Amino acid sequence: MKLSKLILSISLLLAGSNIVFSDSLNYQSDVLPIFKKHCLGCHNPDKRKADLDLSSYSALLVGSSGGEIVKAGVPDTSPLFMSVDHHEDYEPMPPNKPKLSDKELKIIKSWIEGGLIEAKGGETKLRDIQIDLAVGSSLKPANPAWPQWTAPVNSFAGSPILSMDRSPWVDLYAVGVYGRIILWGYKESKPVFIGELAFPEGNVNEIRFSRSGDILLVAGGQGAYEGKVALYDVKTGKRLITVANENDEIISSDLSPDHQKIVIGTTSRMIKVLDASSGKQIYKIDKHTDWVTQVRFDPTGKYLASGDRNGGIHIWESSNGGIVYSLNEHKVRINSLSWRTDGGMLASAGEDGKFVLWDMKDGWPVRTASPHSVKSTNRYTKTTGILDLRFDQEGRFLTFGRDKSLQWWQGDGTNLGSIKNLESMNTNALFALSGETAITADVKGRLWRFDLAMKTGRPVSFD
Repeated sequence: MKLSKLILSISLLLAGSNIVFSDSLNYQSDVLPIFKKHCLGCHNPDKRKADLDLSSYSALLVGSSGGEIVKAGVPDTSPLFMSVDHHEDYEPMPPNKPKLSDKELKIIKSWIEGGLIEAKGGETKLRDIQIDLAVGSSLKPANPAWPQWTAPVNSFAGSPILSMDRSPWVDLYAVGVYGRIILWGYKESKPVFIGELAFPEGNVNEIRFSRSGDILLVAGGQGAYEGKVALYDVKTGKRLITVANENDEIISSDLSPDHQKIVIGTTSRMIKVLDASSGKQIYKIDKHTDWVTQVRFDPTGKYLASGDRNGGIHIWESSNGGIVYSLNEHKVRINSLSWRTDGGMLASAGEDGKFVLWDMKDGWPVRTASPHSVKSTNRYTKTTGILDLRFDQEGRFLTFGRDKSLQWWQGDGTNLGSIKNLESMNTNALFALSGETAITADVKGRLWRFDLAMKTGRPVSFD
Protein backbone atom coordinates (compact mmCIF):
# COMPACT_ATOMS: atom_id res chain seq x y z
CA MET A 1 0.00 0.00 0.00
CA LYS A 2 1.43 3.37 -1.02
CA LEU A 3 1.59 5.84 1.83
CA SER A 4 0.88 9.46 1.21
CA LYS A 5 3.07 12.05 2.87
CA LEU A 6 1.80 12.35 6.38
CA ILE A 7 3.36 13.73 9.51
CA LEU A 8 1.80 12.67 12.76
CA SER A 9 2.50 14.60 15.96
CA ILE A 10 1.67 12.42 18.93
CA SER A 11 1.92 13.66 22.49
CA LEU A 12 3.27 11.26 25.05
CA LEU A 13 0.80 12.81 27.44
CA LEU A 14 -1.65 10.27 26.06
CA ALA A 15 0.72 7.36 26.51
CA GLY A 16 -1.72 4.65 27.50
CA SER A 17 -4.36 3.64 29.95
CA ASN A 18 -1.79 2.87 32.64
CA ILE A 19 -0.86 6.56 32.87
CA VAL A 20 -2.81 9.05 34.93
CA PHE A 21 -3.31 12.30 33.04
CA SER A 22 -1.54 15.50 34.01
CA ASP A 23 -4.50 17.19 35.72
CA SER A 24 -4.84 14.19 38.07
CA LEU A 25 -1.28 13.81 39.33
CA ASN A 26 1.20 16.55 40.05
CA TYR A 27 4.06 17.35 42.41
CA GLN A 28 2.29 19.83 44.67
CA SER A 29 -0.93 17.92 45.31
CA ASP A 30 0.11 14.29 45.04
CA VAL A 31 3.86 13.72 45.33
CA LEU A 32 4.95 16.32 47.88
CA PRO A 33 2.67 14.90 50.61
CA ILE A 34 4.45 11.55 50.20
CA PHE A 35 7.83 13.25 50.49
CA LYS A 36 6.70 15.11 53.62
CA LYS A 37 5.68 11.82 55.21
CA HIS A 38 8.76 9.78 54.31
CA CYS A 39 11.63 11.88 52.92
CA LEU A 40 11.92 15.49 54.03
CA GLY A 41 13.46 14.60 57.37
CA CYS A 42 16.73 13.99 55.52
CA HIS A 43 16.20 15.81 52.22
CA ASN A 44 15.26 19.41 53.10
CA PRO A 45 16.92 22.81 52.51
CA ASP A 46 18.81 22.64 55.81
CA LYS A 47 19.93 19.01 55.87
CA ARG A 48 20.20 18.06 52.17
CA LYS A 49 21.55 14.55 52.66
CA ALA A 50 23.43 13.49 49.49
CA ASP A 51 22.96 17.11 48.46
CA LEU A 52 19.30 16.38 47.69
CA ASP A 53 16.34 18.58 48.58
CA LEU A 54 12.87 17.22 47.83
CA SER A 55 10.93 20.01 49.49
CA SER A 56 10.39 22.01 46.30
CA TYR A 57 9.82 21.18 42.66
CA SER A 58 12.78 23.24 41.45
CA ALA A 59 15.15 21.63 43.96
CA LEU A 60 13.98 18.14 42.99
CA LEU A 61 14.78 18.82 39.33
CA VAL A 62 18.32 19.93 40.29
CA GLY A 63 18.92 16.43 41.63
CA SER A 64 21.55 15.18 44.06
CA SER A 65 25.31 14.93 44.23
CA GLY A 66 24.98 11.96 41.89
CA GLY A 67 23.07 13.91 39.23
CA GLU A 68 19.45 13.98 38.11
CA ILE A 69 17.02 11.76 40.01
CA VAL A 70 13.97 11.81 37.70
CA LYS A 71 13.54 11.45 33.94
CA ALA A 72 10.21 12.45 32.48
CA GLY A 73 8.39 9.38 31.15
CA VAL A 74 11.08 6.96 32.34
CA PRO A 75 10.44 5.77 35.93
CA ASP A 76 12.32 2.49 35.49
CA THR A 77 15.65 4.31 35.34
CA SER A 78 14.81 7.35 37.46
CA PRO A 79 16.96 6.95 40.61
CA LEU A 80 14.20 8.46 42.76
CA PHE A 81 11.65 5.80 41.86
CA MET A 82 14.13 2.92 41.76
CA SER A 83 15.31 3.78 45.29
CA VAL A 84 11.84 3.95 46.85
CA ASP A 85 10.86 0.81 44.90
CA HIS A 86 13.86 -0.98 46.48
CA HIS A 87 15.43 -2.02 43.20
CA GLU A 88 18.47 -4.22 43.76
CA ASP A 89 20.81 -1.79 41.98
CA TYR A 90 19.87 1.18 44.19
CA GLU A 91 20.14 1.99 47.89
CA PRO A 92 16.65 1.46 49.36
CA MET A 93 14.85 4.56 50.58
CA PRO A 94 13.82 5.57 53.15
CA PRO A 95 16.69 3.81 54.96
CA ASN A 96 15.93 1.37 57.77
CA LYS A 97 12.21 1.89 57.34
CA PRO A 98 9.41 -0.04 55.65
CA LYS A 99 8.99 0.32 51.91
CA LEU A 100 6.41 2.84 50.70
CA SER A 101 2.92 1.46 50.15
CA ASP A 102 1.90 0.21 46.72
CA LYS A 103 -0.45 3.17 46.40
CA GLU A 104 2.33 5.66 47.13
CA LEU A 105 4.71 3.93 44.72
CA LYS A 106 2.07 3.98 42.00
CA ILE A 107 1.54 7.72 42.50
CA ILE A 108 5.25 8.47 42.15
CA LYS A 109 5.63 6.16 39.15
CA SER A 110 2.57 7.56 37.37
CA TRP A 111 3.69 11.12 38.06
CA ILE A 112 7.04 10.41 36.38
CA GLU A 113 5.32 8.61 33.49
CA GLY A 114 2.96 11.55 33.06
CA GLY A 115 5.79 14.04 32.61
CA LEU A 116 6.67 15.48 36.05
CA ILE A 117 3.78 17.95 36.27
CA GLU A 118 4.47 20.64 38.89
CA ALA A 119 0.92 21.69 39.78
CA LYS A 120 -2.65 21.16 38.63
CA GLY A 121 -3.03 22.38 35.05
CA GLY A 122 0.77 22.53 34.62
CA GLU A 123 2.70 21.53 31.53
CA THR A 124 4.13 18.07 31.00
CA LYS A 125 7.84 17.63 30.36
CA LEU A 126 7.17 14.74 27.98
CA ARG A 127 8.27 15.27 24.41
CA ASP A 128 6.02 15.23 21.39
CA ILE A 129 6.97 12.50 18.93
CA GLN A 130 7.15 13.39 15.24
CA ILE A 131 6.53 10.55 12.78
CA ASP A 132 7.10 11.09 9.05
CA LEU A 133 5.51 8.07 7.39
CA ALA A 134 6.49 9.26 3.92
CA VAL A 135 10.17 8.56 4.53
CA GLY A 136 9.70 4.80 4.71
CA SER A 137 7.26 4.63 1.80
CA SER A 138 9.69 6.38 -0.55
CA LEU A 139 11.78 3.20 -0.72
CA LYS A 140 8.98 1.08 -2.19
CA PRO A 141 9.98 -0.41 -5.56
CA ALA A 142 7.63 -0.26 -8.54
CA ASN A 143 7.44 -4.06 -8.69
CA PRO A 144 8.18 -5.61 -5.28
CA ALA A 145 10.02 -8.93 -5.49
CA TRP A 146 8.07 -12.18 -5.31
CA PRO A 147 9.75 -15.57 -5.83
CA GLN A 148 9.59 -16.83 -9.40
CA TRP A 149 10.61 -20.29 -8.27
CA THR A 150 9.10 -23.10 -6.24
CA ALA A 151 10.62 -26.08 -4.46
CA PRO A 152 9.41 -28.87 -2.16
CA VAL A 153 9.18 -27.97 1.52
CA ASN A 154 10.04 -30.68 4.00
CA SER A 155 8.16 -30.69 7.27
CA PHE A 156 9.65 -28.57 10.03
CA ALA A 157 7.12 -29.55 12.67
CA GLY A 158 8.82 -29.92 16.02
CA SER A 159 11.86 -27.89 14.96
CA PRO A 160 12.24 -24.60 16.80
CA ILE A 161 11.83 -21.63 14.47
CA LEU A 162 14.94 -19.58 15.14
CA SER A 163 14.22 -16.50 13.04
CA MET A 164 11.58 -14.90 10.84
CA ASP A 165 11.06 -11.82 8.69
CA ARG A 166 8.52 -10.39 6.24
CA SER A 167 9.16 -8.53 3.02
CA PRO A 168 8.49 -4.82 3.55
CA TRP A 169 6.18 -4.62 0.53
CA VAL A 170 4.35 -7.94 0.00
CA ASP A 171 2.87 -10.67 2.19
CA LEU A 172 5.97 -12.84 1.81
CA TYR A 173 7.66 -14.49 4.79
CA ALA A 174 10.90 -16.33 5.47
CA VAL A 175 11.41 -18.54 8.53
CA GLY A 176 14.61 -20.20 9.64
CA VAL A 177 15.09 -23.62 11.17
CA TYR A 178 18.34 -25.51 11.46
CA GLY A 179 20.00 -25.78 8.07
CA ARG A 180 17.27 -24.20 5.92
CA ILE A 181 15.01 -21.25 5.21
CA ILE A 182 11.34 -21.76 4.31
CA LEU A 183 9.63 -19.12 2.17
CA TRP A 184 5.87 -18.81 2.22
CA GLY A 185 3.25 -16.18 1.66
CA TYR A 186 -0.38 -15.32 1.03
CA LYS A 187 -1.95 -15.69 -2.40
CA GLU A 188 -5.63 -14.84 -2.72
CA SER A 189 -5.77 -14.67 1.09
CA LYS A 190 -4.53 -18.25 1.46
CA PRO A 191 -1.16 -19.25 2.91
CA VAL A 192 1.04 -21.17 0.45
CA PHE A 193 4.51 -22.68 0.63
CA ILE A 194 6.92 -21.40 -1.99
CA GLY A 195 10.01 -23.43 -1.26
CA GLU A 196 13.04 -23.81 0.92
CA LEU A 197 16.64 -22.63 0.65
CA ALA A 198 19.57 -24.57 2.04
CA PHE A 199 21.80 -23.12 4.73
CA PRO A 200 24.19 -26.02 5.41
CA GLU A 201 26.25 -23.79 7.68
CA GLY A 202 23.87 -24.64 10.57
CA ASN A 203 21.66 -22.49 12.81
CA VAL A 204 19.70 -19.74 11.05
CA ASN A 205 19.96 -17.10 13.77
CA GLU A 206 19.03 -14.14 11.58
CA ILE A 207 16.83 -13.56 8.55
CA ARG A 208 16.47 -10.08 7.09
CA PHE A 209 14.76 -8.92 3.91
CA SER A 210 16.51 -5.93 2.38
CA ARG A 211 14.70 -2.59 2.48
CA SER A 212 13.81 -3.05 -1.18
CA GLY A 213 12.64 -6.64 -0.60
CA ASP A 214 14.90 -7.95 -3.39
CA ILE A 215 17.52 -9.65 -1.23
CA LEU A 216 17.28 -12.05 1.69
CA LEU A 217 20.11 -12.03 4.26
CA VAL A 218 20.67 -15.16 6.33
CA ALA A 219 23.25 -15.43 9.13
CA GLY A 220 24.21 -18.08 11.67
CA GLY A 221 26.46 -21.11 11.78
CA GLN A 222 27.56 -23.59 14.40
CA GLY A 223 28.70 -22.77 17.91
CA ALA A 224 32.46 -22.82 18.49
CA TYR A 225 32.97 -23.86 14.85
CA GLU A 226 31.98 -21.28 12.22
CA GLY A 227 29.79 -18.29 11.45
CA LYS A 228 28.62 -17.24 7.98
CA VAL A 229 26.32 -14.77 6.22
CA ALA A 230 24.63 -15.56 2.91
CA LEU A 231 22.67 -13.32 0.55
CA TYR A 232 19.93 -14.78 -1.67
CA ASP A 233 18.07 -13.29 -4.63
CA VAL A 234 14.40 -13.39 -3.61
CA LYS A 235 13.08 -13.70 -7.18
CA THR A 236 15.38 -16.54 -8.26
CA GLY A 237 16.30 -18.20 -4.97
CA LYS A 238 19.97 -18.11 -6.02
CA ARG A 239 22.65 -17.65 -3.37
CA LEU A 240 24.50 -14.50 -4.41
CA ILE A 241 27.43 -14.48 -2.01
CA THR A 242 28.67 -16.02 1.22
CA VAL A 243 30.76 -13.81 3.52
CA ALA A 244 32.36 -13.77 6.97
CA ASN A 245 34.64 -16.41 8.39
CA GLU A 246 33.95 -16.39 12.12
CA ASN A 247 35.05 -19.09 14.56
CA ASP A 248 31.63 -19.05 16.24
CA GLU A 249 28.09 -18.72 14.96
CA ILE A 250 26.94 -15.20 14.08
CA ILE A 251 24.21 -13.97 16.39
CA SER A 252 22.91 -10.98 14.42
CA SER A 253 23.44 -9.38 11.01
CA ASP A 254 21.90 -6.80 8.69
CA LEU A 255 22.21 -5.42 5.18
CA SER A 256 22.44 -1.67 4.59
CA PRO A 257 19.56 -0.05 2.65
CA ASP A 258 21.79 0.53 -0.39
CA HIS A 259 22.92 -3.15 -0.36
CA GLN A 260 26.56 -2.06 -0.05
CA LYS A 261 27.41 -3.16 3.51
CA ILE A 262 26.81 -6.18 5.70
CA VAL A 263 27.20 -5.85 9.47
CA ILE A 264 27.67 -8.77 11.84
CA GLY A 265 27.49 -9.02 15.63
CA THR A 266 29.82 -11.59 17.14
CA THR A 267 30.47 -13.52 20.33
CA SER A 268 33.96 -11.99 20.31
CA ARG A 269 32.27 -8.71 21.35
CA MET A 270 33.05 -7.12 18.01
CA ILE A 271 31.01 -5.48 15.29
CA LYS A 272 32.36 -6.07 11.80
CA VAL A 273 31.20 -4.20 8.71
CA LEU A 274 31.88 -5.96 5.42
CA ASP A 275 31.65 -5.04 1.75
CA ALA A 276 28.54 -6.83 0.48
CA SER A 277 29.98 -7.48 -2.98
CA SER A 278 33.36 -8.87 -1.93
CA GLY A 279 33.07 -9.78 1.76
CA LYS A 280 36.14 -7.73 2.61
CA GLN A 281 36.14 -6.02 5.98
CA ILE A 282 35.60 -2.25 5.81
CA TYR A 283 36.04 -1.63 9.54
CA LYS A 284 35.43 -3.23 12.92
CA ILE A 285 34.33 -1.85 16.29
CA ASP A 286 35.67 -3.22 19.56
CA LYS A 287 33.71 -1.36 22.26
CA HIS A 288 31.05 -3.75 23.54
CA THR A 289 31.78 -5.57 26.79
CA ASP A 290 29.96 -8.81 25.90
CA TRP A 291 28.45 -10.69 22.97
CA VAL A 292 26.94 -8.40 20.36
CA THR A 293 23.37 -9.71 20.19
CA GLN A 294 21.77 -7.13 17.84
CA VAL A 295 22.96 -5.01 14.91
CA ARG A 296 20.66 -2.86 12.78
CA PHE A 297 21.20 -0.23 10.06
CA ASP A 298 18.73 2.64 10.21
CA PRO A 299 16.35 3.03 7.22
CA THR A 300 18.43 5.84 5.73
CA GLY A 301 21.72 3.99 6.06
CA LYS A 302 23.31 6.83 8.01
CA TYR A 303 23.45 5.11 11.39
CA LEU A 304 24.11 1.67 12.80
CA ALA A 305 22.67 0.48 16.13
CA SER A 306 24.14 -2.34 18.20
CA GLY A 307 23.24 -4.02 21.49
CA ASP A 308 24.98 -6.58 23.68
CA ARG A 309 24.45 -9.22 26.34
CA ASN A 310 25.16 -6.72 29.13
CA GLY A 311 22.42 -4.34 28.01
CA GLY A 312 24.75 -1.85 26.34
CA ILE A 313 23.46 -0.04 23.23
CA HIS A 314 25.50 2.18 20.92
CA ILE A 315 24.71 4.22 17.83
CA TRP A 316 27.47 4.54 15.21
CA GLU A 317 28.11 6.41 11.99
CA SER A 318 27.65 3.60 9.48
CA SER A 319 30.21 5.09 7.10
CA ASN A 320 33.18 4.79 9.46
CA GLY A 321 32.09 3.40 12.84
CA GLY A 322 32.35 6.70 14.69
CA ILE A 323 30.39 6.78 17.95
CA VAL A 324 27.21 8.90 18.02
CA TYR A 325 25.41 7.88 21.24
CA SER A 326 25.75 5.38 24.06
CA LEU A 327 22.31 4.45 25.41
CA ASN A 328 22.15 3.17 28.97
CA GLU A 329 18.72 2.08 30.15
CA HIS A 330 19.02 -1.72 30.04
CA LYS A 331 21.22 -3.82 32.32
CA VAL A 332 20.73 -7.26 30.75
CA ARG A 333 20.78 -8.87 27.29
CA ILE A 334 19.34 -6.91 24.37
CA ASN A 335 17.09 -9.19 22.31
CA SER A 336 15.63 -6.67 19.86
CA LEU A 337 16.53 -3.39 18.21
CA SER A 338 14.06 -1.95 15.70
CA TRP A 339 14.16 1.34 13.81
CA ARG A 340 10.99 3.20 12.98
CA THR A 341 10.57 3.54 9.21
CA ASP A 342 11.58 7.22 9.18
CA GLY A 343 14.71 6.55 11.27
CA GLY A 344 13.66 9.11 13.89
CA MET A 345 13.26 6.58 16.66
CA LEU A 346 14.93 3.36 17.81
CA ALA A 347 13.16 0.83 20.02
CA SER A 348 15.12 -1.53 22.25
CA ALA A 349 13.96 -4.54 24.26
CA GLY A 350 15.60 -7.25 26.30
CA GLU A 351 15.60 -9.81 29.06
CA ASP A 352 14.47 -7.22 31.61
CA GLY A 353 10.99 -7.32 30.04
CA LYS A 354 11.25 -3.64 29.21
CA PHE A 355 11.20 -1.64 26.01
CA VAL A 356 12.65 1.84 25.55
CA LEU A 357 11.86 4.31 22.76
CA TRP A 358 14.88 6.46 21.91
CA ASP A 359 14.65 9.84 20.18
CA MET A 360 17.47 9.90 17.64
CA LYS A 361 17.72 13.68 17.69
CA ASP A 362 19.80 13.35 20.86
CA GLY A 363 19.56 9.76 22.11
CA TRP A 364 17.01 10.59 24.81
CA PRO A 365 14.71 7.83 26.20
CA VAL A 366 11.29 9.37 25.59
CA ARG A 367 9.23 6.39 26.73
CA THR A 368 9.77 3.15 28.60
CA ALA A 369 7.47 0.40 29.81
CA SER A 370 7.87 -3.09 31.28
CA PRO A 371 4.96 -5.06 29.80
CA HIS A 372 6.71 -8.43 29.97
CA SER A 373 8.22 -8.29 33.45
CA VAL A 374 6.64 -10.99 35.60
CA LYS A 375 7.89 -12.40 38.87
CA SER A 376 8.74 -16.08 38.52
CA THR A 377 6.78 -18.53 40.63
CA ASN A 378 9.88 -20.65 41.30
CA ARG A 379 13.63 -20.55 40.74
CA TYR A 380 13.43 -22.78 37.65
CA THR A 381 10.92 -20.67 35.72
CA LYS A 382 11.78 -17.44 33.91
CA THR A 383 8.81 -15.40 32.76
CA THR A 384 10.45 -11.98 32.35
CA GLY A 385 11.88 -10.86 29.03
CA ILE A 386 10.91 -9.48 25.63
CA LEU A 387 11.96 -11.92 22.91
CA ASP A 388 10.95 -9.82 19.91
CA LEU A 389 9.95 -6.25 19.07
CA ARG A 390 9.21 -4.97 15.55
CA PHE A 391 8.01 -1.68 14.08
CA ASP A 392 5.65 -1.82 11.10
CA GLN A 393 5.36 0.60 8.18
CA GLU A 394 2.82 2.71 10.07
CA GLY A 395 5.07 3.30 13.10
CA ARG A 396 3.32 0.81 15.41
CA PHE A 397 5.17 -2.06 17.02
CA LEU A 398 4.65 -5.53 18.45
CA THR A 399 6.22 -7.17 21.49
CA PHE A 400 6.27 -10.82 22.50
CA GLY A 401 7.57 -11.98 25.88
CA ARG A 402 8.57 -14.97 27.95
CA ASP A 403 5.26 -14.50 29.76
CA LYS A 404 3.63 -15.90 26.59
CA SER A 405 1.82 -12.68 25.80
CA LEU A 406 1.63 -10.75 22.53
CA GLN A 407 1.10 -7.00 22.80
CA TRP A 408 0.81 -4.24 20.22
CA TRP A 409 1.50 -0.53 20.60
CA GLN A 410 1.06 2.88 19.07
CA GLY A 411 4.31 4.54 18.04
CA ASP A 412 4.35 6.67 21.20
CA GLY A 413 4.13 3.68 23.54
CA THR A 414 0.35 3.63 23.95
CA ASN A 415 -0.79 0.05 24.44
CA LEU A 416 -3.35 -0.90 21.81
CA GLY A 417 -4.10 -4.42 23.00
CA SER A 418 -2.76 -7.76 24.16
CA ILE A 419 -3.35 -11.49 23.92
CA LYS A 420 -2.11 -13.36 26.97
CA ASN A 421 -1.54 -16.95 28.08
CA LEU A 422 -0.70 -18.24 24.63
CA GLU A 423 -0.31 -21.96 24.13
CA SER A 424 3.44 -21.97 23.52
CA MET A 425 6.56 -19.84 23.66
CA ASN A 426 6.91 -17.79 20.50
CA THR A 427 10.35 -16.79 19.26
CA ASN A 428 9.37 -14.18 16.66
CA ALA A 429 6.43 -11.82 16.11
CA LEU A 430 5.60 -9.29 13.39
CA PHE A 431 2.70 -7.51 11.74
CA ALA A 432 1.24 -9.01 8.58
CA LEU A 433 1.20 -6.70 5.57
CA SER A 434 -2.33 -5.48 6.27
CA GLY A 435 -1.45 -4.44 9.81
CA GLU A 436 -4.67 -6.01 11.06
CA THR A 437 -3.10 -9.34 11.96
CA ALA A 438 0.14 -10.58 13.48
CA ILE A 439 2.24 -13.59 12.50
CA THR A 440 4.27 -15.40 15.14
CA ALA A 441 6.57 -18.43 15.17
CA ASP A 442 7.09 -20.78 18.10
CA VAL A 443 9.58 -23.25 19.53
CA LYS A 444 7.56 -26.21 18.24
CA GLY A 445 7.92 -25.26 14.59
CA ARG A 446 4.45 -23.76 14.25
CA LEU A 447 3.33 -20.52 12.65
CA TRP A 448 0.39 -18.60 14.13
CA ARG A 449 -1.89 -15.91 12.78
CA PHE A 450 -3.59 -13.56 15.24
CA ASP A 451 -6.56 -11.32 14.51
CA LEU A 452 -5.70 -8.25 16.57
CA ALA A 453 -9.21 -6.79 16.55
CA MET A 454 -10.83 -10.03 17.71
CA LYS A 455 -7.83 -11.00 19.88
CA THR A 456 -7.94 -14.55 18.59
CA GLY A 457 -5.29 -16.76 17.06
CA ARG A 458 -4.96 -20.00 15.16
CA PRO A 459 -2.14 -21.96 13.53
CA VAL A 460 -1.34 -21.08 9.94
CA SER A 461 -2.68 -24.01 7.91
CA PHE A 462 -1.19 -24.88 4.52
CA ASP A 463 -3.14 -26.98 2.02
